[in-house]
Amino acid sequence: MKKVLLIIGILVGLVVLSPFLLLGVYALDFVYYGANEGKAEKAALEYLKEKYGERFEIEDVEYNKILGDMEGGYTLSVHPAESPDITFTVEANEKYQVTREQYKETNWSAQFRKEMIPIIETLFHGTGGPYVYGSFPKEIEDKYQFEDSYQKIYNENPHQSFESIHIVNFEDSFEKDKEYQRIYQLWETIKNRQVSDSVIRIEYYPKELMKKLKTYPDLNEFENNHRQEMTRSCRFSKQEVQDKPITSPRDIEAFCREL
Repeated sequence: MKKVLLIIGILVGLVVLSPFLLLGVYALDFVYYGANEGKAEKAALEYLKEKYGERFEIEDVEYNKILGDMEGGYTLSVHPAESPDITFTVEANEKYQVTREQYKETNWSAQFRKEMIPIIETLFHGTGGPYVYGSFPKEIEDKYQFEDSYQKIYNENPHQSFESIHIVNFEDSFEKDKEYQRIYQLWETIKNRQVSDSVIRIEYYPKELMKKLKTYPDLNEFENNHRQEMTRSCRFSKQEVQDKPITSPRDIEAFCREL
């Protein structure tokens, strides 16, 4: 009888303690693999150098593991040494093998950004750094090499790309006529591009926050911390405009809201 009770006690103890044991193993993984981030960095840099013949630099590395998964992995932010403005993601497993990287796709998007920035800066002089992004479906991207240009892929695959322009504007007052006019001009510039869809998003913040933007690594992090201070937002897509055509600056008002 005592033996049976002992076995039952052990089983109950294991059931009670198992979540804590699991958490302990989970925590140990973070300690061990977190301490070996340097190995993941080295593996990523060697992989990229061999694949692209360029030198790269690591901006950040993080080990992540979802509770319950058998393995975790590393996520690294990397940029080419000669082009620090092109930051992309590299993923590696616990064996320090690169499983995914986005240099090719990010480089194409950067080419589209380079094309659009002069147009944006002419219309929105003095704004925060605009976020411009262009991409294609994976099945199209997989058919092209790194050396191919965004423009080439765009020309050969009409109505397949997705393009986004996101601008943060710092103004203490909202001058409707001026703002609607320049948003309209931006729309006029891109409306005939042969894309599957395009999005224009203009967000307004108090002027005093412009200095704070420079303290953040990117626009997304700034907005995550200051979204509650946004004063106005204007957003529309090419697909939406099919139902509500934009034929004059005043038509922009339907896509703007005060916060």
